[in-house]
Amino acid sequence: MRHFIYLICILFVFGSCSEQQAAASDLSKFIPRKAAVIIKTQDLKGLRSQLHNNDFAEALVATPIFDFFKEQGVLLDNLNPQGTSLICYTPIGKDDYEVSLITKVHKGLWKSDSTKTTISSKTIQGFKTENRDYFYLLQNEIVMISTSQLLLENTLREADEDPIPDPYFDRAYSTTSSNATSILVRGQSASGIWQDLFPKGPSQSLTDTFSWASVDLDASQNDIKLSGVLLVQDSVDLKLDLLRGTLPVTNTIANITPLSAQSVTSITYTDWEVFKNNQSQFLKVDPTKFNIQGDPYLSSFQEVGHIILNEGEAIIGVSLDPTLTLEGLSGSKKTGTFRQFSLFEMEEKNAFAKAYTPLLSLPSVKLYCQMDNFFIFTENQEVLESIIANYQNNATLAKSETFKNTARLLSSASSLLHIEFLNQGRYKQWRREKAPKITLEGYPYLTTQLIQERNFLHFNLVVNKNELPDAQGAVSQIANVKLNNDILMAPQLVKNHRSKGMDVVVQDINNTLYLISNSGKVLWQKELDSPIQGDVQQVDLYRNGRLQLAFNTENTFYILDRNGKEVKPFPISFQNPITQPLAVFDYENNRNYRFLIVQNDALNMYDKNAKPVNGFVFDKAGSSIIQPPQHIRISNKDYILVTESNGTLNILSRTGKSRIDVKETIDFGDTPVLTSDNKFLIYNVNGDKITIGTNGTMIENATNIGSGAAIIQSGSTLVSLRENDLQIKGIAVALPFGMYTSPSIATIRNKKYIAVTNIETSEAYIFDTNGKELDNFPVYGISTADIGLLERNKGLGFVTQGDSQSILIYKIN
Repeated sequence: MRHFIYLICILFVFGSCSEQQAAASDLSKFIPRKAAVIIKTQDLKGLRSQLHNNDFAEALVATPIFDFFKEQGVLLDNLNPQGTSLICYTPIGKDDYEVSLITKVHKGLWKSDSTKTTISSKTIQGFKTENRDYFYLLQNEIVMISTSQLLLENTLREADEDPIPDPYFDRAYSTTSSNATSILVRGQSASGIWQDLFPKGPSQSLTDTFSWASVDLDASQNDIKLSGVLLVQDSVDLKLDLLRGTLPVTNTIANITPLSAQSVTSITYTDWEVFKNNQSQFLKVDPTKFNIQGDPYLSSFQEVGHIILNEGEAIIGVSLDPTLTLEGLSGSKKTGTFRQFSLFEMEEKNAFAKAYTPLLSLPSVKLYCQMDNFFIFTENQEVLESIIANYQNNATLAKSETFKNTARLLSSASSLLHIEFLNQGRYKQWRREKAPKITLEGYPYLTTQLIQERNFLHFNLVVNKNELPDAQGAVSQIANVKLNNDILMAPQLVKNHRSKGMDVVVQDINNTLYLISNSGKVLWQKELDSPIQGDVQQVDLYRNGRLQLAFNTENTFYILDRNGKEVKPFPISFQNPITQPLAVFDYENNRNYRFLIVQNDALNMYDKNAKPVNGFVFDKAGSSIIQPPQHIRISNKDYILVTESNGTLNILSRTGKSRIDVKETIDFGDTPVLTSDNKFLIYNVNGDKITIGTNGTMIENATNIGSGAAIIQSGSTLVSLRENDLQIKGIAVALPFGMYTSPSIATIRNKKYIAVTNIETSEAYIFDTNGKELDNFPVYGISTADIGLLERNKGLGFVTQGDSQSILIYKIN
């Protein structure tokens, strides 16, 4: 079934909101005939205390669905039952139930100060609590207390009549434990109960599902466990009857389910013909004349799963023999490839939906591909690509340490398995409007399973608290955004001053600039006159915490606001081309910005009002300026550094006057000027190290870095890359042979991360400062990863280019 969590919540909600076998048969005689839920317990007070101290139950108690049950708690506070007690919930209309308590009479049943009432046999009497009227009667040393006088009258009459036989209830009741709390749910009422409790949640999956459910409740402080049986009546059209006669198979669906999924459901069977015969009987079709569209390939599957993602839905077929599956799918038209996997058009778009209805609620599909023995069928290519990417990156449920802890409490083989990802947002859809926020931190999954036996189904549920990081270091792709044209610049993370997280900027070959949210939503597009030079920078022109994007193209200096609108008096246009990326100086960190524009050998400085800065005297170099100007502070003195193609290094004051006279020329490489020990540090084109003191003294030392190396530094972390020789703080890291992007360094929460990408193999790497590759890397990517916290102070992730037109956003757990 699509969402077996619905059944679970019914069982759990009724159990957690109430606050054996001696004479049990006598008690059960007085259960109202239309009761939807019966709770059987030996220790009613203990049950209320047990659930009151359960973290998961406490997280749900704040919701309005519990108001009704908390009101009934007043009744329980006035009673001291001993031995077996039954609490029955009988529907009387939409969103309303009458409650009755059945227990043995004993001295001290009533609290001495609760009522002066005496109990008379077969006489219905009443009493009041602080907020409700209650009624009760005595029958053969059994007391029945209810919120409804009419319910007691009917129950009394029914007890004197010949009972209407219900062998499935009798069987369910007989399986209840003599020393644990048990919960029974009438299958016919399950859908209505769910709709009453969660009006916004879908309830159709519970319609015509089972006859009776009987489960035992085990609630510790951190965990909830339910185990028991579901009974399916013969000759009645119930969905779970489709599993009759099948045997469960070891589940493998977790091996392909992305960590970013919302839910996954799967069914297994050892014999397709048995399942198909059950389907024909369910549909009342002669088995000899019954045909299922897609039989040639459906018959090769032993497990069929349904995964729901943010991007859409997917059907997974786990093949016993992929060769047979491919033969059954022969004739499909190839539509393209994604990461070396061939994609095919699905001819029979509704085959799965028809074959597995009503047990699974499956979508129509348009595409499919094969990965190992998994066949993925999807409604759109975005879903297919997301599953492929997460499978390649090992960002799957099977790799999650938290799910492994849950799986240990379940059987490895299920006839039906459902996993709800409680932290993925879908659970919120089940709450009523204006319901308080539900906090389920530490509860990542709610997992249920059914295991088919001869004439019943074993039932298990686990929702266990797990404080461990979910698959520590696991990398999951959370978005794959396709642009309208090929990408021109590597995607870059920028701060979002509203969410305090990160967004993405990227430009395509038509010079369109995009701002994209960290969830993959395109927020806006803006046409520019030419490609952006260098990185996009951020400034706060108005000193109010609202950030703008600052950059230049070949002829224009832009500053754009959060919505992509130009901030006046910008942009500034130039007749002669701009030859270097924008340089932004903030001498005192007071947001009194200076913007430097390079045009070959000319240098122009502007203030935040787009006016030239008076008094800056260095307006022209002796040759072409080959790097963006830099601002460096040493010993509380400001230095502006300008490098030229003729080897001249200009070290200037704020006014542009020469501050240090560097007499020797330098063969500059691509590395900007660095600092070390209050000296200027330069790596020349050969990788040799040059230091210049504030008195102009120059010292050159050879290194083992070599010529042609890409060198970057952040603080004390120096990184170099030459061919496949990566060095991080002097630690050699041997990369596989290939062609690599220049490395980058990101500082996140005082930790530094080094990123580099192998363009030939499309593999993105991230290392720590000890040269250790992060777990689950490399991942797919064709540009250097730009790393940051995607959300406010959390959600470490990165963005990289996926192919010629797409960007990939990853999250690192």
